[in-house]
Amino acid sequence: LRFVFCFGRVSALVYRRLAAMAAGLGGCGIGYRMVFLPNDVEADSEIKWISFAGVACLIPIGCLGYALRFSPKLGPRWFRLGLLAAALPLILAGPLACLEAWGGELKSKMAHFVLSFFGVVAFFRMLELVCGTGPRGFDTSLKNFAVYFVSPAEVIFDEDGCMQASPPGHLGTLILRIAGHMLAGTVILSLGRATAFVPFYEPGASLTAQPFLGFPRALPAAYLQAAMVYCNLATATLMHQVPLALAGVNTVNPFRSPLLLSTSMRDFWGRRWNLLIHRLMKRTFFQPFARTGGSGKQLGGLLAFLMSALFHEYMWLAVNWSNTSTYVFGLPLLYFTAQFLLCALEATMARTPLGAWARRLPTPVQTILTTFSLLPLAPLFLEGISGMAVQCAEQGQTVAVLRSGQPAPQDAGVRPPLDWVFMGTVILFVVSHRAFRFSRRSGDKCSKASAKVVPVVASPRCSA
Repeated sequence: LRFVFCFGRVSALVYRRLAAMAAGLGGCGIGYRMVFLPNDVEADSEIKWISFAGVACLIPIGCLGYALRFSPKLGPRWFRLGLLAAALPLILAGPLACLEAWGGELKSKMAHFVLSFFGVVAFFRMLELVCGTGPRGFDTSLKNFAVYFVSPAEVIFDEDGCMQASPPGHLGTLILRIAGHMLAGTVILSLGRATAFVPFYEPGASLTAQPFLGFPRALPAAYLQAAMVYCNLATATLMHQVPLALAGVNTVNPFRSPLLLSTSMRDFWGRRWNLLIHRLMKRTFFQPFARTGGSGKQLGGLLAFLMSALFHEYMWLAVNWSNTSTYVFGLPLLYFTAQFLLCALEATMARTPLGAWARRLPTPVQTILTTFSLLPLAPLFLEGISGMAVQCAEQGQTVAVLRSGQPAPQDAGVRPPLDWVFMGTVILFVVSHRAFRFSRRSGDKCSKASAKVVPVVASPRCSA
């Protein structure tokens, strides 16, 4: 009770301090003030509603697919596999049909993105069921496949094909990571709102229309847009892991700091960026060809990149469904083809003295070189969702720093939104709980150490 009381007092103190900082940046008298810009509640609710509805729709689809795959009562095997293969295009057509039924446009382009994401994940996981290329244990029971198919987060199975238990403290780690990504996302959206995600350009400028894709002037804009995509995807996938963590099930960590720790192109695409999609592509398209030997590895890699390009084309089309004039078919395809060629070139150079010298460079230098290798062509990938980025900044929760006397935007306030306060309270609770457990563990170790009795052996000389 004492801990809860102190925790409540600290939370209230932090909230009042944040409000004071917003009113005058801590009362420093530097002539600036910070205001909070609220989010569009209707658009945010629409995204959440589509997320819950998507999961609910996938449950019967997954169960029906499993029954067709393994139930002999429903017909011969070739007939059941044929039905599953015929259902694959219908899975992709479902989100587009929903958009058309809703008039072609929702309140948020991010809702279009979420809807198409469910279609892509369901398509590839159903394809894994047909081909048998999923992870070990994903189809050993209806329960395993239903959880694997429905959850946007990928379940980890152990060697026996059972769902792996989450490690101790996994839920707390997820909450802290979600909070960190939400904070980073707020900063990025705030910068995007102030610059329309094209710093050093006029608002609405197209990077692909610039000579050489705007290089090098467009590099800050490309990095800002890429960071927005990363924060949105990472935050969403971390939130998808929370329900399974509550149930004690371990899941794949889909993002491993790709923009900060990647040391090569292959490290970025193969070990850090969106491992959910990477693992799907690797199991279904890369590994079957790589096992054949010879040039099969290169063919499988090319096919994996091409399939990534095609499903991004599909998602970009869904994002711009209400106005397809803002979507240019082929740009993601061109981008991923170039990425495959760059990765192949890097693999070839890795066996040369130049590659050995590059591996000896300090890790931060390798990360900078990797970033400058990825960004010049990034406008090809980001062009189709640039409008979504600007809309996210306009509809999301952001902050703005204003000069004294400068009028604040409409609906701006000096008190943090309640969901920020709630997340901050949860973070304080998790950190306090971990500190409390650590102090108790340290106290127990000290008690055990002091309780040990060291036997004293009499010296023979003393006895004599």
